[in-house]
Amino acid sequence: MRRITGTHVYSYVKCPRLAALDLHLSRQERRPPHPWEEFAAQRGRDFEARYVTQLPVVSPRYPDRDFEAGASATRELLHQGEGLLHQAVLLDGDRLGLPDLLRKLPGASALGDHHYEVLDVKTSGHSRGDQILQVVFYSQLLAAVQGRMPEHGALILKDGREERFVIADYAAACDEVVAELRRLRDDVDGARPFLQAGCAGCYHDRRCLDELSARDDLSLVQGMSHGARAILEGLGCRTGQDLAVFHAEGARARGNLDPTLLRRLRRAAAARLLGVPRVETRPRAERLDHAAIVHLLADPFADRVLAFGVLHPATEAGAVQIVLPRAVGDEWRALMELVAALPQRVPLLHFGEALPRWHEAHAFDREADPALEARFVDLQKRLRGAALYPRPVFGLADFVRAALGRDPERCGNASAAALWLTGPDGEVRLRQKLTADLHDLAALKHRILDAEPTAAEDAAADAAAAEA
Repeated sequence: MRRITGTHVYSYVKCPRLAALDLHLSRQERRPPHPWEEFAAQRGRDFEARYVTQLPVVSPRYPDRDFEAGASATRELLHQGEGLLHQAVLLDGDRLGLPDLLRKLPGASALGDHHYEVLDVKTSGHSRGDQILQVVFYSQLLAAVQGRMPEHGALILKDGREERFVIADYAAACDEVVAELRRLRDDVDGARPFLQAGCAGCYHDRRCLDELSARDDLSLVQGMSHGARAILEGLGCRTGQDLAVFHAEGARARGNLDPTLLRRLRRAAAARLLGVPRVETRPRAERLDHAAIVHLLADPFADRVLAFGVLHPATEAGAVQIVLPRAVGDEWRALMELVAALPQRVPLLHFGEALPRWHEAHAFDREADPALEARFVDLQKRLRGAALYPRPVFGLADFVRAALGRDPERCGNASAAALWLTGPDGEVRLRQKLTADLHDLAALKHRILDAEPTAAEDAAADAAAAEA
C-alpha cells in the first residue's frame, strides 16, 4: 500500500487527478521534466539549502528510503530536545511526512517539557492554500509523535519572511483531503481529468490530454466547468459533439443550467468541431488601430523583469523596440523610456495582469503619472470575450494555438527566460521570444478584435455541428 505523503496533499489541491496518478504510477511513467522545469526545481533546492545553512540544524541519519529507520532516528532527536531538525521523518500508519524544519518550543508534551512546530521553506512570495495544507498535514503527523498538536505552523517565504497561521483553522480541510486521497488510492478513476490552466505544466499532461481527446471530453469545450460537465453528462450529453447539437426545452431539460451559458457552451462546442474561433456579435469598444502593444518577459523567482518590448503601431508590420534592464533598479526607467518614445495618449495594450501588477508595485516608490495606468488595455480579457475558441484558452500560448494555428513556442517557452540568461546567447533568445510574442499579440488583435462576425462563419459552424 502506497503511503500518503505531503506531496500528495499538495498535489490534490492543484488537481485531484494529479494526486490520483501519483498514488498509482511510478515516477518512471511521468514525462521527463523540461529543462526550465528542472532549472526552477534546482533553484528551489538551492534556496532551501542556503537558508538552512545559516541555521543550527541537525538531521536524522538513516539508510536511503528506509523511512521506518528515519522515523525512529527522528523520535530520538525529538526526545533529546534538539532545537531545530531539518528533513525529519514523520510516520504514522499510512501517512508519511518529510517537513523541511521542526522547531522546538516550550510547553509540555509526550517528549518532555518541550514540543515542536512545523516550518516549510517555499520559494513563493506569498503563502498559498496548498502550501498551508501541507504544513497542517505534517503537523498532524507530528502531533501523533509528541502527543500534542502544535498551535501554529509557518511558511518561510523567499524574502526570508515567516508567515504563521493557526493549525486548527485548516485541520478540517486537511482531514477531508486525506480522506479523498485514501479513496483515490483505492480507485484511480475516482478523479477524472479535466482540462485546466495547470495542465500545460504537469508531468502527466500527455496521459490526461490524450485520454480527454479520445473521449471528446466536455472539458475540452471553452467555458466548461466541473459542475456544468456533471449536469450535462447527467442529461446524456457526454461529448463535445453531443453538446454541439444539444437542444433542451425548459429548465428541467437543460438541468437548470442558465440558458445563456448553455447557448455559449453549445456554440463553443461547434467552434471545436469547426476547428476555428467564432467571433461573437458584441458591442464594439473603441478602435485600437493606433495603439501600441507592451509586453514583458520576467523571472518570477527573482522578482525581475528581464525584458520589456513595445510594438507600434499594433500590427505585425509595426516597429519593435526592446530593452533589457540590467537590474531591478533599472526596470522603471527602461519602460518609461520606451513609452515616452510613443505618441502621447495612445492605448497601451498588454496581455494579462503581469504589466499592471508590476506597475502597481513600482509606482508607489516613484512619481508615477496616473494617466499612464489609465492607458492600459488588457488584451486577454477582450480576446476571451470576443470569440469562442476551438479549445479552452488560459494563457497566451493557448490563444496563439487556438486562434492563429501557430506554434507559440517557436522561439522558446517564456518560462525558460531565466534559464536562457545562463547561456552565451541568452539576450538574443530573449529578444527573439519577445518579438515573436509581440507579433502574435498583434495577429490576435487583427484576427479576433478587429474582425466582424459573419453569417458564413456561423453557417459553417452550424453545418459542422449538424453533420456531427
